[in-house]
Amino acid sequence: MMIQWKSKPQWSPIKINERMSTHIVSVEPERPVRELAKIMRDEHVGCIPVTADNQLLGMITDRDIACRSVAEERDPDETPARDIMTKPVHTCHTDEFLVDAAQVMEDQQVRRLPVVDDDGKIVGLLTSDDLAWHTDHLLVGDVIEAVYERHG
Repeated sequence: MMIQWKSKPQWSPIKINERMSTHIVSVEPERPVRELAKIMRDEHVGCIPVTADNQLLGMITDRDIACRSVAEERDPDETPARDIMTKPVHTCHTDEFLVDAAQVMEDQQVRRLPVVDDDGKIVGLLTSDDLAWHTDHLLVGDVIEAVYERHG
């Protein structure tokens, strides 16, 4: 589904694999929430892909930990990632363009997209911050506006 851009961004020939972060820290679905929080702290990341057999199952964000674990008073040592992860996960492909990823982000109202290769293996992460550095600022504004409409 093609979305109607509010700002009509200029097309950028930059491919996702040229700007994505390749520093990926993933966890298995059984990993306890307390360990997830420590990984986020130690690795300076705001989200962690949940994988099994090189397949992306879900994503854990700092918001997932706050809203689905802490706010629900779940035991962080007993609650596994699979119980609080966001799924399904919307992804982008290494050979797509940044503007394509921005469309997905705006349409799905997310700030982070895992990047997958031809085999569906996660190979990177693209964030709205990455878009801000490498695309039209109006485009990023549309993405951020859509995300905040969702989360209020």
